[in-house]
Amino acid sequence: MYPHARSNPGQQSTPPRYPGSFMLALREALAEMQWQPQRWLGMAVECLDAAGHEQVLGLENLYRRLRREDRTTWPALIVEMLRSVPPESSGAVNLNEVAERILLRLGPPFAPSTEGKEVWYQPLVGKRLGVTLVIDYPNSMSYVSAQQIADSGQEAGTWLDRAVTNLRGKTPENCVSQIHEESGLRHCEVGDAYDSSRAMLLDWMIPGHDADGFFVALPGRDQLLVLPVAKDALGHVAWLRALASRTHDTVPYPISGEIFWVRQGAWHLFGVSIDKNQVIVTPPPEFTEVLQRLAPDFSIEVPDETDGADEADETDGTA
Repeated sequence: MYPHARSNPGQQSTPPRYPGSFMLALREALAEMQWQPQRWLGMAVECLDAAGHEQVLGLENLYRRLRREDRTTWPALIVEMLRSVPPESSGAVNLNEVAERILLRLGPPFAPSTEGKEVWYQPLVGKRLGVTLVIDYPNSMSYVSAQQIADSGQEAGTWLDRAVTNLRGKTPENCVSQIHEESGLRHCEVGDAYDSSRAMLLDWMIPGHDADGFFVALPGRDQLLVLPVAKDALGHVAWLRALASRTHDTVPYPISGEIFWVRQGAWHLFGVSIDKNQVIVTPPPEFTEVLQRLAPDFSIEVPDETDGADEADETDGTA
């Protein structure tokens, strides 16, 4: 649920193709809560809640979450989620008054808004992945808009730093554990809806990898898979890519099925494509010196730095 996130209202004015049982459960729950649907926005629906405040309900995440449950419980579960939305989440919240609740989320960019309420977003890897700021509530959250940041009188970078600090404060020690001995794969599973966000804390959570960094997979909001870069880890990248892709296709709140290389806060797409029995690995040019140090005889395709194909989509970012 994201009160300040809109899709382009000019696209997909009819409900998307979800199962009829889901749409019936949704309409039943909205009626019980006295929420009035105003516009269908592709994978979201814009509503007025009982107090007349605008709310936008994301349907894809909601459906993925519900489909694991008994269908007879869907209306009640949707009602429970709607009731968890705090009244102030739909208003113009002053960020300075909720600074201790500012956190961050990773994900693809939002669709552009035509009504001046864009969610603030900083790219990390071109059009594939970036970071947003959120206001965390006990049972929900709302995205921070660019206008809220402007109204706060502080730079976006200041709020991002505050979000990182707040996230550290709610991250337990030893929350990253090794789950696969042969590869060294590690998993962060706090279970508080901010596990994927902790990819922004890697150097703090798993120190000692400044030189080579980490292979990172973010299949969904509640999954963070980390493989510290090492010679032996190179042979497991394709396996990690397959694991990320398979998990991304099934989990609620999906983020990405791809692999990223993260070193000292700099994010890069680490390309891995799997076609039948053939694996093609195309690391970013910056990875060349790491490869030459760790495994000079390891044969993988490294793209030419002058190759401009899809350049805008491959832009790397530094947090």
